[in-house]
Amino acid sequence: MVIFFDPIGGPRGSWLGISANAAWLGLLVWGVTAEKHPGLDGGHLAAVMLLSAGGIGWLLWLTSRIWGYRRLLLPSWLLMAAAGGALSAFAPLGLVFVGAAALAAGMAWPAEKAALVAAVGPLAALLSAWGAGTSLVMAVWATTSALGGLTLGIARRQTQEQAAQAARVQVSEAKADAERARAELLAGRNHLARELHDILAHTLSALSLQLEGLDALIEAGPEPAPAVRNQLDGIRRLVRDGLEDARGAVRALREDLPPLEEQLAKLSGASHASLNVEGAPRRLSPDVSLALYRVAQEALTNVAKHAPGAQAEVDLAFTDDQVRLEVRNGPSRGPVNGSAKLAGSGAGYGLQGIRERVLLIGGHVEAGPAGDGWRVEAEVPA
Repeated sequence: MVIFFDPIGGPRGSWLGISANAAWLGLLVWGVTAEKHPGLDGGHLAAVMLLSAGGIGWLLWLTSRIWGYRRLLLPSWLLMAAAGGALSAFAPLGLVFVGAAALAAGMAWPAEKAALVAAVGPLAALLSAWGAGTSLVMAVWATTSALGGLTLGIARRQTQEQAAQAARVQVSEAKADAERARAELLAGRNHLARELHDILAHTLSALSLQLEGLDALIEAGPEPAPAVRNQLDGIRRLVRDGLEDARGAVRALREDLPPLEEQLAKLSGASHASLNVEGAPRRLSPDVSLALYRVAQEALTNVAKHAPGAQAEVDLAFTDDQVRLEVRNGPSRGPVNGSAKLAGSGAGYGLQGIRERVLLIGGHVEAGPAGDGWRVEAEVPA
């Protein structure tokens, strides 16, 4: 019976348990009416009235479980215990009401409070037996039924509390493991950031200084050829951009990147592209922010390589659960000086690299012709 009488199986109870309780009530009514045939005289009428009261208490108990009316619990248990105890003087099956009320109270409340509910049934049985002039032995059986139900209820409550405590301990341990894993990950990322800064950023900084020295030598000597000056300016620009990228990678590893829209505004300005931001900007994770930045960087680099002088547009759209980045460009309108060499630079793995990067964070990238130009679009969950 313990599996059926579960008044604390969730705020609205288990429908299986509620159905079983309703079935138990039906069997109980059938058993009492079979034992004490209904009638309108003497003990028959008293049995009918007490059975009705106990049934009402039982239904109130079920109602409190279905709709979560906890205020009905105490009245329903008291009505069940009192009616069942009094009914036992006419039909012994009324003791089921006493045991059920004590069991339910023991499962839902501390032992001290539940004992008050359990005491009502034996007291009602004693008064009913005395008033009806029947044997007082039913009061003893009512006490046994109440104590049995109360003991089972308290045991069930303790079992559930122990299970809940074990679950809380497991959750706490899982959180602690996750925090340790995150701390180890951050330590590894910080270590990598330091190495990247010490090796790559320092190397680029030294190279930048060497270029400045070379520029000073060229300035002190004869007038250099325009091509030499252009090449030197291009190298200086590449070193400056590489140094900024290295710093951005270090910030990403340390989870210290500025908002994506700020990064794209700076990148678009340097590439002479327009930027349009839709939706409400929000802080993105470093992985998502860096991946989308790399998509825009690769797309704008390809515009400079393959369509010099083309007008480029960068669209960044924030939705509830996604971020979309689109880079479009029109046909080439600029001079082609040196564009063939620039177009042939690199290993040709740029789009493949950004596809793999975006795929790792659960997104996807599409790239292809768009009218007279080209379009690259990336969508990631965020």
